[in-house]
Amino acid sequence: MNKLYDEIAIRVRPIEGTIKIEEHTGSIVSVKNISSDGLVACLEKGIKESKTIKSGFLPDNCISYDISNRCKTVALRIPPGYIDFVYQKTTYEHFPVPAIAFSFEADPSGKTRRHRMAVTEDGIPAPRSRLFVYPFSNVYENGDICVGAANSLPVYKNIRSLGTLPYHILGLPNNDHMFSRSNNRLKLSYRDLLELLKDKGPSYYYEHILLPRDEDLQMFIDDKLGG
Repeated sequence: MNKLYDEIAIRVRPIEGTIKIEEHTGSIVSVKNISSDGLVACLEKGIKESKTIKSGFLPDNCISYDISNRCKTVALRIPPGYIDFVYQKTTYEHFPVPAIAFSFEADPSGKTRRHRMAVTEDGIPAPRSRLFVYPFSNVYENGDICVGAANSLPVYKNIRSLGTLPYHILGLPNNDHMFSRSNNRLKLSYRDLLELLKDKGPSYYYEHILLPRDEDLQMFIDDKLGG
Protein backbone atom coordinates (compact mmCIF):
# COMPACT_ATOMS: atom_id res chain seq x y z
CA MET A 1 0.00 0.00 0.00
CA ASN A 2 1.29 3.46 -0.92
CA LYS A 3 1.93 5.70 2.06
CA LEU A 4 -0.08 8.95 2.14
CA TYR A 5 1.56 12.27 3.04
CA ASP A 6 0.06 15.59 4.04
CA GLU A 7 2.48 17.39 1.75
CA ILE A 8 5.42 16.58 -0.51
CA ALA A 9 7.83 19.39 -1.38
CA ILE A 10 10.63 19.38 -3.93
CA ARG A 11 13.50 21.75 -3.21
CA VAL A 12 16.07 22.38 -5.92
CA ARG A 13 19.31 24.19 -5.01
CA PRO A 14 21.08 24.94 -8.33
CA ILE A 15 24.20 26.41 -6.74
CA GLU A 16 24.68 23.37 -4.52
CA GLY A 17 23.51 21.04 -7.27
CA THR A 18 21.14 19.17 -4.94
CA ILE A 19 17.50 18.09 -5.15
CA LYS A 20 15.71 17.32 -1.88
CA ILE A 21 12.32 15.68 -1.39
CA GLU A 22 10.51 16.67 1.82
CA GLU A 23 7.67 14.39 2.93
CA HIS A 24 5.37 15.89 5.58
CA THR A 25 3.17 13.69 7.78
CA GLY A 26 1.66 15.68 10.62
CA SER A 27 4.59 17.21 12.53
CA ILE A 28 7.08 14.71 11.09
CA VAL A 29 9.22 15.73 8.15
CA SER A 30 11.50 13.30 6.35
CA VAL A 31 14.07 14.52 3.86
CA LYS A 32 15.97 12.63 1.18
CA ASN A 33 18.30 13.59 -1.64
CA ILE A 34 17.59 12.36 -5.16
CA SER A 35 19.33 12.71 -8.51
CA SER A 36 17.92 14.65 -11.44
CA ASP A 37 17.24 11.34 -13.22
CA GLY A 38 15.36 10.12 -10.18
CA LEU A 39 13.22 13.27 -10.18
CA VAL A 40 12.36 12.83 -13.86
CA ALA A 41 11.42 9.19 -13.30
CA CYS A 42 9.22 10.19 -10.34
CA LEU A 43 7.40 12.84 -12.38
CA GLU A 44 6.90 10.52 -15.36
CA LYS A 45 5.06 8.06 -13.13
CA GLY A 46 2.56 10.76 -12.26
CA ILE A 47 1.87 11.82 -15.83
CA LYS A 48 -1.26 10.33 -17.33
CA GLU A 49 -0.90 8.51 -20.62
CA SER A 50 -1.68 10.65 -23.64
CA LYS A 51 -4.72 9.69 -25.67
CA THR A 52 -4.02 7.23 -28.45
CA ILE A 53 -5.43 8.11 -31.87
CA LYS A 54 -6.32 5.06 -33.93
CA SER A 55 -6.48 5.52 -37.67
CA GLY A 56 -8.38 2.34 -38.42
CA PHE A 57 -7.80 0.72 -41.83
CA LEU A 58 -6.16 3.15 -44.22
CA PRO A 59 -6.78 3.19 -47.98
CA ASP A 60 -4.60 1.15 -50.31
CA ASN A 61 -1.52 3.08 -51.49
CA CYS A 62 -1.72 5.50 -48.54
CA ILE A 63 1.64 7.30 -48.14
CA SER A 64 0.78 9.83 -45.41
CA TYR A 65 -1.90 10.36 -42.72
CA ASP A 66 -2.18 13.41 -40.43
CA ILE A 67 -4.77 14.53 -37.87
CA SER A 68 -5.08 18.15 -36.70
CA ASN A 69 -7.94 20.38 -35.57
CA ARG A 70 -10.54 17.67 -36.21
CA CYS A 71 -9.33 17.46 -39.81
CA LYS A 72 -7.71 14.40 -41.34
CA THR A 73 -5.30 14.79 -44.25
CA VAL A 74 -4.67 11.69 -46.34
CA ALA A 75 -2.10 11.41 -49.12
CA LEU A 76 -2.40 8.55 -51.60
CA ARG A 77 -0.39 7.50 -54.62
CA ILE A 78 -2.03 5.52 -57.39
CA PRO A 79 0.28 3.47 -59.63
CA PRO A 80 0.42 3.88 -63.42
CA GLY A 81 -2.64 2.33 -65.03
CA TYR A 82 -5.74 2.93 -67.12
CA ILE A 83 -8.96 4.88 -66.63
CA ASP A 84 -11.89 6.19 -68.68
CA PHE A 85 -10.84 9.77 -69.46
CA VAL A 86 -13.52 12.27 -70.50
CA TYR A 87 -12.60 15.39 -72.48
CA GLN A 88 -15.50 17.62 -73.48
CA LYS A 89 -17.95 15.15 -75.13
CA THR A 90 -15.40 12.43 -75.89
CA THR A 91 -14.76 9.42 -73.64
CA TYR A 92 -11.37 7.75 -74.04
CA GLU A 93 -11.83 4.25 -72.64
CA HIS A 94 -8.88 2.41 -71.15
CA PHE A 95 -6.79 5.58 -71.29
CA PRO A 96 -3.26 5.39 -69.79
CA VAL A 97 -2.22 7.55 -66.84
CA PRO A 98 1.14 7.84 -65.04
CA ALA A 99 1.64 7.44 -61.29
CA ILE A 100 -0.15 10.27 -59.47
CA ALA A 101 -0.11 11.41 -55.84
CA PHE A 102 -3.30 12.86 -54.32
CA SER A 103 -3.96 14.65 -51.04
CA PHE A 104 -7.34 15.34 -49.41
CA GLU A 105 -8.59 16.89 -46.21
CA ALA A 106 -11.62 15.20 -44.64
CA ASP A 107 -13.76 16.71 -41.86
CA PRO A 108 -15.68 14.67 -39.24
CA SER A 109 -18.79 14.57 -41.45
CA GLY A 110 -16.88 12.83 -44.24
CA LYS A 111 -16.81 15.80 -46.61
CA THR A 112 -13.51 16.42 -48.39
CA ARG A 113 -11.78 19.65 -49.31
CA ARG A 114 -8.40 20.96 -50.47
CA HIS A 115 -7.95 18.37 -53.18
CA ARG A 116 -4.40 18.26 -54.59
CA MET A 117 -2.49 16.10 -57.07
CA ALA A 118 0.95 15.73 -58.67
CA VAL A 119 2.48 13.30 -61.15
CA THR A 120 5.24 11.17 -59.59
CA GLU A 121 7.96 8.99 -60.96
CA ASP A 122 7.26 5.29 -61.43
CA GLY A 123 8.55 2.73 -58.93
CA ILE A 124 8.36 2.46 -55.15
CA PRO A 125 7.47 5.89 -53.69
CA ALA A 126 9.98 7.59 -51.39
CA PRO A 127 10.26 11.10 -49.89
CA ARG A 128 12.72 12.16 -52.61
CA SER A 129 10.70 10.69 -55.49
CA ARG A 130 10.65 13.11 -58.42
CA LEU A 131 7.54 15.02 -59.48
CA PHE A 132 6.45 16.01 -62.97
CA VAL A 133 4.14 18.66 -64.43
CA TYR A 134 0.56 17.42 -64.85
CA PRO A 135 0.09 17.58 -68.65
CA PHE A 136 -3.70 17.98 -68.75
CA SER A 137 -6.18 20.52 -67.32
CA ASN A 138 -7.87 21.71 -64.11
CA VAL A 139 -4.75 21.54 -61.91
CA TYR A 140 -2.95 24.64 -60.62
CA GLU A 141 0.84 24.87 -60.41
CA ASN A 142 0.71 24.34 -56.64
CA GLY A 143 -1.19 21.07 -57.14
CA ASP A 144 -4.67 22.30 -56.21
CA ILE A 145 -7.40 20.63 -58.27
CA CYS A 146 -10.25 22.64 -59.75
CA VAL A 147 -13.03 20.10 -59.23
CA GLY A 148 -15.70 22.36 -60.69
CA ALA A 149 -18.82 23.71 -59.00
CA ALA A 150 -21.05 21.40 -61.05
CA ASN A 151 -19.31 18.26 -59.78
CA SER A 152 -20.48 17.08 -56.37
CA LEU A 153 -18.11 14.76 -54.52
CA PRO A 154 -19.18 11.75 -52.42
CA VAL A 155 -19.19 11.83 -48.61
CA TYR A 156 -16.72 9.35 -47.12
CA LYS A 157 -17.80 7.96 -43.75
CA ASN A 158 -14.49 6.17 -43.15
CA ILE A 159 -10.90 6.87 -44.13
CA ARG A 160 -10.42 3.62 -46.04
CA SER A 161 -13.12 4.50 -48.55
CA LEU A 162 -11.09 7.57 -49.59
CA GLY A 163 -9.09 5.21 -51.77
CA THR A 164 -11.78 5.57 -54.46
CA LEU A 165 -11.66 9.39 -54.54
CA PRO A 166 -8.63 9.71 -56.89
CA TYR A 167 -10.39 7.60 -59.52
CA HIS A 168 -13.60 9.56 -59.05
CA ILE A 169 -11.75 12.82 -59.68
CA LEU A 170 -9.86 11.42 -62.67
CA GLY A 171 -13.20 10.32 -64.14
CA LEU A 172 -14.76 13.79 -64.00
CA PRO A 173 -15.27 15.56 -67.36
CA ASN A 174 -12.29 17.65 -68.44
CA ASN A 175 -12.31 20.98 -70.24
CA ASP A 176 -9.56 23.37 -71.38
CA HIS A 177 -9.33 25.23 -68.05
CA MET A 178 -5.61 25.73 -67.25
CA PHE A 179 -4.45 23.51 -70.09
CA SER A 180 -1.20 24.66 -71.70
CA ARG A 181 0.87 23.22 -74.54
CA SER A 182 3.94 24.17 -72.53
CA ASN A 183 3.07 21.46 -69.96
CA ASN A 184 3.98 18.61 -72.32
CA ARG A 185 7.34 18.01 -73.99
CA LEU A 186 5.83 17.74 -77.48
CA LYS A 187 3.91 21.05 -77.15
CA LEU A 188 0.76 19.36 -78.44
CA SER A 189 -2.79 20.72 -78.23
CA TYR A 190 -5.11 18.99 -75.75
CA ARG A 191 -6.95 16.97 -78.38
CA ASP A 192 -3.76 15.98 -80.22
CA LEU A 193 -2.16 14.94 -76.92
CA LEU A 194 -5.09 12.70 -76.05
CA GLU A 195 -5.19 11.16 -79.52
CA LEU A 196 -1.48 10.39 -79.29
CA LEU A 197 -1.72 8.81 -75.82
CA LYS A 198 -4.90 6.78 -76.22
CA ASP A 199 -3.10 3.76 -77.73
CA LYS A 200 0.07 4.03 -75.62
CA GLY A 201 1.05 2.59 -72.25
CA PRO A 202 1.72 4.58 -69.04
CA SER A 203 5.50 4.35 -69.57
CA TYR A 204 5.13 6.55 -72.69
CA TYR A 205 4.53 9.55 -70.43
CA TYR A 206 7.95 9.25 -68.82
CA GLU A 207 9.73 8.69 -72.13
CA HIS A 208 8.09 11.41 -74.24
CA ILE A 209 5.53 13.62 -72.44
CA LEU A 210 6.31 14.61 -68.85
CA LEU A 211 8.34 17.64 -67.80
CA PRO A 212 10.18 17.44 -64.44
CA ARG A 213 9.37 19.72 -61.52
CA ASP A 214 11.89 21.05 -59.01
CA GLU A 215 9.98 19.58 -56.03
CA ASP A 216 9.84 16.03 -54.65
CA LEU A 217 7.11 13.85 -53.16
CA GLN A 218 7.78 14.94 -49.57
CA MET A 219 7.31 18.56 -50.58
CA PHE A 220 3.95 17.63 -52.10
CA ILE A 221 2.90 15.89 -48.87
CA ASP A 222 4.01 18.95 -46.87
CA ASP A 223 2.01 21.20 -49.25
CA LYS A 224 5.10 23.11 -50.39
CA LEU A 225 4.73 23.03 -54.15
CA GLY A 226 5.46 26.25 -56.00
CA GLY A 227 2.94 28.15 -58.02
